[in-house]
Amino acid sequence: MDLEQVIKQSQGERYVYPDIFPDNCGLDIVLPNDKLHAVRSWGYRENNPRRRATLKVSTFRGISFNAVHYYGKIEIQGVNMEVDGEPGHSRMVFDDNIPLAHYTYELELKRPLSKEEISEDPERWGDYYNEGDLTSCFNTIEDIIVLAKEVFRLRFIGDWEFYVESPYSRYDGKLDINNQPTGYK
Repeated sequence: MDLEQVIKQSQGERYVYPDIFPDNCGLDIVLPNDKLHAVRSWGYRENNPRRRATLKVSTFRGISFNAVHYYGKIEIQGVNMEVDGEPGHSRMVFDDNIPLAHYTYELELKRPLSKEEISEDPERWGDYYNEGDLTSCFNTIEDIIVLAKEVFRLRFIGDWEFYVESPYSRYDGKLDINNQPTGYK
């Protein structure tokens, strides 16, 4: 999978984000009219220097009748906007034109539909979707993790740590993009 395809399959739900997320993205934001500048939202302690992106997996299986799919989004630690001259005094920014000034960023994961999948369930897909259209419905958690690893490899640069949070504890933990998440069975 190349960067262009990964970007298509991992878009912001509300905002347009950069193609690549360096570990310092958003920290260069200065809003002089509001007397604000960006600071790390992920802690000020020496023992917490790395920025975190978390794959959050959800499902309605077991909750909703006939639910069979899983959903994935990547939640990225954003920045705090600190008041100039007042360390520790932060303020929220609600400006849709500056998406990197927010406390968190979210990427929704999607996959292309296959022709076979559409023909197997025409009631669900047939009249609305074509082969290759993107859907946020995944058949397995493993499919989401595979895509998330590609997103992490191609869209994140620098010193990041990656985690998985899911409804099933066996998938939770630190995600090594070259291997399986810690505790993965």
